[in-house]
Amino acid sequence: MLGHPTPQPVRMQDVARAAGVHQTTVSRALRNDPRLPSGTRRRIQRLAEKLGYRPHPLVSALIALRRTRHPRRIDLAIAFVARSALGDSGQQHFDGARVMAEQLGYRVELFVLGAGNLTEKRLSSVLLARNIRGVIIAALPEAQGQFELAWEQFCTVVIEYTFVSPTFDRVVHDSYDGMRMILRECRQRAIRRVGLALTRVAHERTERLNGAAYWMEQKSDRFFAAIPPLVLEEWDANAFAAWHRRYRPEAIVTSNALLPQLTAWCAHHRLRLGRDLQLINVNVNPHDHVSGVFQNHVAIGATAARMIVEKIVRNDTGIPKPRHTTLTPGTWFEGATLSPAPAARLTSSAAD
Repeated sequence: MLGHPTPQPVRMQDVARAAGVHQTTVSRALRNDPRLPSGTRRRIQRLAEKLGYRPHPLVSALIALRRTRHPRRIDLAIAFVARSALGDSGQQHFDGARVMAEQLGYRVELFVLGAGNLTEKRLSSVLLARNIRGVIIAALPEAQGQFELAWEQFCTVVIEYTFVSPTFDRVVHDSYDGMRMILRECRQRAIRRVGLALTRVAHERTERLNGAAYWMEQKSDRFFAAIPPLVLEEWDANAFAAWHRRYRPEAIVTSNALLPQLTAWCAHHRLRLGRDLQLINVNVNPHDHVSGVFQNHVAIGATAARMIVEKIVRNDTGIPKPRHTTLTPGTWFEGATLSPAPAARLTSSAAD
């Protein structure tokens, strides 16, 4: 059985036919050409909006290039929109998007909401005035956030899980697989008592996928001890100490939100990381010494840029139905806070 045909986008000639004018007149009206009477311009603009006409950004760029007296390279921009200044992972997302976009003939500009009185409404106006129709939404600082732009006018892709409404196509780290990777490494080292300690925000920023994989691996074959996750609003030394004392984890899986405090707590109690207590990060910095999963934020940003360019070429604006999620796998980073696997120990002994 055939599905419903995909509705075709409204073309400029459709607007011209409905208005009873030539296509050139529509083109002039939509760019506010003063050679047309203001009444004609307003009538055609209102009709185009009613019909749902949206100019194709690539065609607009080619027309602008054709009109200029000095030929130059087509300069198409993509907006990288953040709620606050970029942190380490956000900067890597941006760098990955920028490099990929340049390879595809685009450039990426950073827009930070709230900076220099840049409101959501003003940002929509700026992007439309500059014919920037591709928007990458950076990971938000909160677990579940949103903001409003003129979404029907833009091709949009979201990085990570934190932007929740509207539901746009998104590219995310595969958190579920990342946690399974961590537990496989613990299994290879015969570490049965593995605890998970996260802040509530860190837990919800991945739609609780870290906790879901942790729970399922505990229940799958009973290899791991049944230790409930510790989820804190913020670091609480007393709550952590009570949880640690009750469940006696050999290894603790955590995120960057608690890593400094956990490291300091271990130092205070003279616990040697990688010996007395194993420490694993779900989002490691490869320049650090902590063991865990490297999420490859550069690849995530590059994937987002490639998705946006594909949407721009198709003139795929607005809110998609259904939303698609692209998972980007992480890789294991050995670090120095987890005891070596048996094979690694044998290799190390032979070398000695």
